[in-house]
Amino acid sequence: MRTLMRGLSCALVLAALVAASACQRASETPSEATAPPSNAEREAAIAAEQLAALGGPASAEQRALYEGEFQASGGIDALNSDGAGAEGAWELRLLADYAQFARPGLGEDGGITGERDYRERGMRVVAGPLTVTIMYQPCSASGLQLPYVAHVLFEGVAYQGCARRGIDDGVRPTWASVLPELIPAIDACLARVTSRPARVTFATALDEGQVSVRIRDADGARRECIAGASGANVAVFEPIADLDRRAGEGDPEFQRGASEPRGGNCRAVEPALARDGEHLGWLIRRSC
Repeated sequence: MRTLMRGLSCALVLAALVAASACQRASETPSEATAPPSNAEREAAIAAEQLAALGGPASAEQRALYEGEFQASGGIDALNSDGAGAEGAWELRLLADYAQFARPGLGEDGGITGERDYRERGMRVVAGPLTVTIMYQPCSASGLQLPYVAHVLFEGVAYQGCARRGIDDGVRPTWASVLPELIPAIDACLARVTSRPARVTFATALDEGQVSVRIRDADGARRECIAGASGANVAVFEPIADLDRRAGEGDPEFQRGASEPRGGNCRAVEPALARDGEHLGWLIRRSC
């Protein structure tokens, strides 16, 4: 009998050890990491929030505020919905049947517009990869005062800027469209140049309050500089190859200073002015 009891005790102890070992192995199994949301999922969440903010169906009077063509733009000082710095300069042209979204240096995107969704506090329309929302409320960005606020969702990023009715058929936007906001970083980068006068061939805002500035020295060497938008520090200043070029780079070029540069063949020179009229330098554009 004692032998039987000892056998049962050993069996119970062994079973307990096996169970404990299994539990330990289970607890040591790494948990699967949660995948970050895709661009499409992120856009869908933001679009749902924006649509909810527009309220119910529009009256005839409210609908009239959002009919026709619109032109919108945003600079590097625009703010997105969470108060952080927005993406770089952009422009939107919203026509009756097409929407065109341009980001200097990054090309253009757009698509055929669907049916406009008119609401109490705004209008939303989908055009290919773009989701555009226009709201009638005062807007201030880059020193401009316009009657509408515009939101553009594209590739998981929310762009915000100001809008107005009607399309400007004048000069198309370039990287220099927001030159005044880029000047602090440009000055910090030009201070590193040894072969002068140098020209800025391209500049654009990056994430985390930085600006990329591309420079062509007087001796023809090309460099890329990354500095803080406030001009506080230069993180990168390095040469780049001749084949390394951004879309729209070189048209226009910008030269700092009071002395007017020579335009050369197929080049036109014009003053570059701040929004308050201050002379910033010279823009050299292609003219043929």
